[in-house]
Amino acid sequence: MLGVDLGTTGVRAVVFSAAGTQLHVESAEYPLASPFPGWAEQDPEQVYVATVRCLRAAAAWARRRHRAIVALGWSAILHSLVPLDAAGKALGPSIIWADTRSAPEAKALRREVDPLSLYHRTGCPLHAMYWPAKLRWIQRHQPDVWRRAASFAGIKEYVVRRCLGCYGADRSTASATGLFNLQAADWDEQALALAGIERARVPPLVEPSEPCQVLPGRLRALGLPESCLVVPGAGDGVLQTIGTGTIHAGQMVVMVATSGAIRTVSSAPRTDPRGRTWCYYLAEGRWVVGTAINNAGLVYAWLRDQLNGAARDTATAEQGSPPPPITTADLDRWAAAVPAGSNGLLFLPYLAGERSPNWNADARGVLFGLSLAHDYRHLARATLEGVAYRMRTILEPMEEVAGRASELRAAGGFVRSPLWLQIVADVLNRELVLVDSPEASALGAAQLALRAAGLVARFEDLGSMVTPGERVSPHPEPAARYERLYALYQRLYAQVAPDFATIAALQAELSGA
Repeated sequence: MLGVDLGTTGVRAVVFSAAGTQLHVESAEYPLASPFPGWAEQDPEQVYVATVRCLRAAAAWARRRHRAIVALGWSAILHSLVPLDAAGKALGPSIIWADTRSAPEAKALRREVDPLSLYHRTGCPLHAMYWPAKLRWIQRHQPDVWRRAASFAGIKEYVVRRCLGCYGADRSTASATGLFNLQAADWDEQALALAGIERARVPPLVEPSEPCQVLPGRLRALGLPESCLVVPGAGDGVLQTIGTGTIHAGQMVVMVATSGAIRTVSSAPRTDPRGRTWCYYLAEGRWVVGTAINNAGLVYAWLRDQLNGAARDTATAEQGSPPPPITTADLDRWAAAVPAGSNGLLFLPYLAGERSPNWNADARGVLFGLSLAHDYRHLARATLEGVAYRMRTILEPMEEVAGRASELRAAGGFVRSPLWLQIVADVLNRELVLVDSPEASALGAAQLALRAAGLVARFEDLGSMVTPGERVSPHPEPAARYERLYALYQRLYAQVAPDFATIAALQAELSGA
């Protein structure tokens, strides 16, 4: 079986055995553009081309080993928005989850409706990440695109249509737009009206595990057998949940990758009285309740890239050879050289606005306590710790809504950093269970295809495909130190939060956005 995962910076096509064992990975990267502060875009054509290349390469790998791809499932980042003409051609870039340009539109929408009531219906707070604000932004700032757009879709709908000729939004991806009614499992008429869009301009809805009606010849063009069953799949976050074996009551997955999230599977939609969590559809009458942050590995990669840029500029100015590139492994090594707490340096890592629990797209980064005694090593560790504090701020409301977790499974890129794992365990003061599922979103997509093909009897049986591994327990002394610093972190956020809108507006003014 094959799982395709359209990510923030690249696509991965992963071949699995019917038992869920990863056999082969094909990957390709594409750029993420940020022409103005708060903007985050992708070129849909580049995503499509990269996807086709990976699909063909994965299919060729399977053929060389005389393995038949019997089922294919799709995964993709949530909250992306692509304007399309009547022929399905993209009229502009894909505005992705990290884009906060529509923060003013989100604020205006909150003044027009009862935001908490809308959240309880759709599972999505009114935030710049979701479609209502993004659609309002296009109407206001790109009226020509708005008039020409026959429909709007996510990046997965665009790519699947280009690849296979079938068009429709799976209910999982649709449930993360802010336009989907949790109880009716259909587009929400009030939310559509609020966004200024008609039902005819959003895709028809399909079940995540319902086989697609693929046009003749399309599979063969990708190197896949015509008999291959294809399902539309779901959003990457909800699929990663089942791809880590997090299926049963009491289990939660703690994911730290480019972004971060904590999620659990529920048999019914659940929302928070204070609107701090989200709720998206998964498949087969199951839902995923979660909290999420924009700023996780994204911030660590930003720090790495800035240090590399400075090194290159210095070498150019001195007409010398640039030094070897700094890697995140170097950052880990530096961070490990200083004690827990970074000698009193706190980093609020809001470089790309923020989601849960405060849904503040205007939030910006803050370094607090910086002194002459601090150096690059403290900055590296403070970045890891800042993300860990953010994970604690979203674990707390999750457990209020879904109950205390009996097991926290660790997933995402941070599992490859023993230091970062330990920091998160210490800040949460909870044991983390590692899972051997490096391509969890792709696996989740393939699992839905496997279910549709009738090769797994019960949904609950998917959990046994993932074996829990090493356990990382908190260390008492660092955990106690982080407890004090976390309290300060929370007070600091409360004090600076009123000024985030002011600095965000000033940044937009000075940048000409």
